[in-house]
Order: sequence, then C-alpha cells, then structure tokens
Amino acid sequence: MKKTVLTCACACMLALFAFPAHAQFDIGNKIKNKVNQKVDQKIDKSIDETLDGKKPTAAGKATAVGTAAGEEKSTEKMKAWTKYDFVAGDKVMFSDNLAGEEVGEFPSRWDLNKGNAEVAVFGDERVINLVQTGTSIKPLMKGENWLPETFTIEMDLFFESDNGNVAYEIYLVDEINTYKEEVHGDYWEPIDIRANQARFKTFGSESEELAAKEVKGVWRHVAISFNKRSMKVYLDEHRLINIPNVNGKPTGLRIEVDKRIDANTLVKNVMIAEGGKKLYDQVMADGKIITYGIKFDINKATIKPESVGTLNSIAKLMQEQANLKFSVEGHTDSDGDDKTNLKLSQQRAEAVKQYLTEQGIAADRLQAKGMGETKPIDKNSTPEAKSNNRRVEFIKI
Repeated sequence: MKKTVLTCACACMLALFAFPAHAQFDIGNKIKNKVNQKVDQKIDKSIDETLDGKKPTAAGKATAVGTAAGEEKSTEKMKAWTKYDFVAGDKVMFSDNLAGEEVGEFPSRWDLNKGNAEVAVFGDERVINLVQTGTSIKPLMKGENWLPETFTIEMDLFFESDNGNVAYEIYLVDEINTYKEEVHGDYWEPIDIRANQARFKTFGSESEELAAKEVKGVWRHVAISFNKRSMKVYLDEHRLINIPNVNGKPTGLRIEVDKRIDANTLVKNVMIAEGGKKLYDQVMADGKIITYGIKFDINKATIKPESVGTLNSIAKLMQEQANLKFSVEGHTDSDGDDKTNLKLSQQRAEAVKQYLTEQGIAADRLQAKGMGETKPIDKNSTPEAKSNNRRVEFIKI
C-alpha cells in the first residue's frame, strides 16, 4: 500500500508559510490505516477510555475529557458561532469521509475532470489532495441534473496562509464542457472561496473578523444553502453571500483549485443533502424532526461548532411553541462495537440536551436517549446510507 507524504517544495517554502508542527505530515507516525472500523474500535483501548469520559495523559494516567483548557476552548468556539444560521438538508444524497480509502490512490467515490488528485493523510485524517492548480473533481452521482431544487452542500477546505494566492472554485454544474448549455442558464460561474472571503459573480464579501486573524494552516468550513432560487454561502460562522434570486439551475457539483504558489490544497468531509420541510412542519406531519446538521468530533460527544445553526433552530422552535417536548435520540451507523455505539449515542444525546438547556429550554421538556445502531432508517451499506443512519432525532412527547 502506498504511503503519501504531502510537503511543500522545500524547507524555505515551509518556513515561508510558518506551517504548524501539528499539521506536518510524518510518514512514520501519521499514516494510519483503519479500513475495518469495527475491529479497530474493539481493540483500541484509547477509544474506550474516551467514551468513558477519560483520556490518557503523557504519563499514562487518565484524566477527565473536556476539563479545564480543552472544555473552555470548545465552549468559546461554540460561542463564536452563535449567529450561524445554516441548517443542513434532511436527506443525505452524497457523503464521503474517505473511510477505507487507500492512501496515494484517487478517491474512489469521485471522478476526475482534469489535473491530479489523490488520497493523503493530514494530521490523523484522510483528505483529498488537489495536487496541482487546475485540478477538477466531481462526485460520482448517477444521472444528469441530479441536484434537487432545494439542497445544502458542506465541506472543509485547507488554507496554509491568507495571501490570496489560493482559491477553491465550487461550481454547481459538474461537467466542464457543457456548462454553457441552456439548461444551466448563466449559473456556470464558480463560487470563489479564499481564506477570508467568498464571492460569486458580483456578490460576496470578505470577513473582517477572519481577515484579522493570522492564517498559518487552517481548515475553513464551507456551507452552501440553495432554496429554489435563493443562495447563501458561509465561511466558518460568517455568511458572506446572500442572493435572493439566482439565475440558472444548479445541476451538479464540481470542485476546482486555482493556486499560484506551491501550497497544500486539501478537501475533506464533503456532504450533499436534499432540503425538506420546515422544522415545525416536520413535527406536525411526522411527529419528529430528523437532522444531520448536529455533528460531533470523531468517537466523542463533543459538538462541532457548525452544529449551532441547527441547534439554535430547534431552540427557537421550542421557545415559540411552549408546549413542545422532545425525546432527543442519538443514532449511529453499524460500524464499530454495538455496546460502544450505544454508549456514544447516549452521551451525544445528553450533550444536545445540555446545549438546549443552556439556551433557556427547561430541562423537563427534554429527554435524552441513546439508540446506538438499533434503529437504522437505511439498511444499505453505502456511505450515504451510513450518513443517513448517523443522525439526531427529536421525537415529540
């Protein structure tokens, strides 16, 4: 099996970007091959310690997870995202966390339009390395014009610096040679994403807050919300594009990179979801809300900051509907040990309940239940099926 190490062209270039030590690639220690997650979770004691609320220290002893500096840092980051109002779609169409992909090979769930791309390990995660400028990839999706009229797209993009010499171009049409066809209208121009800004045609802006922070190797979370004709684009917690009426019809997804310097250009955690009913309408029609917008750190119950939009929408609904009570149910996919999944889902449900109570929702209006992998809504074994099973449900009680 190949082992790929991403580096800049030379030591001088590394110094130029002041690349952080924790983000450098180490061929001996960083490349981890966890193809069979079920076996890994059974034998990896460190994961069990994490799920029990403990983690090993340098001296080999265990201390509580999330205490002191770690918990404070997570809390502060969540607070910074309080105005984030993005809510993910309610049915996953495409999801790729690159699990089981062979390092050094082209990612199996993507197609290459041009250039060069490969799976690599960065830190301890698998990523898609867009090797050279002009590289263009698209997800393998069946049929033409596969994007629905309402959808969301999320992904994480890596920036080594904020000098403006690296741009990720996100097209909402997947074919290079057919972008001028009439069916696409004039919607063929890219959404241009840089370290501190997002632009589409004459729309978009730079985030003053992000621009004020020195960039030395950071991941930016990109979220796109499209509803029939309106489009919003977020860079981390900042909404930088808000267009009420977009001409043309989105039909697919294409990610390209334009870089004028030697820099790592990496993509991970791509998810496309179909939009659906408003939260209140879901409760009235189905008696529950199913959401994929509440995300957690791997093998932990730590809520990721990009979950704030969904969580705050739930809180707002409960504030407006004073009689609503929910059972918060955490669900996992079938990867890993059954007992471990059940424990993790319970911890995650409790974390969601705690967040909502901190937003002023009375604790007696919420119950927390961990369901593990016992109630799948999709029995297939595709990445999309697993993503649909990894969810949080709010059941009306």
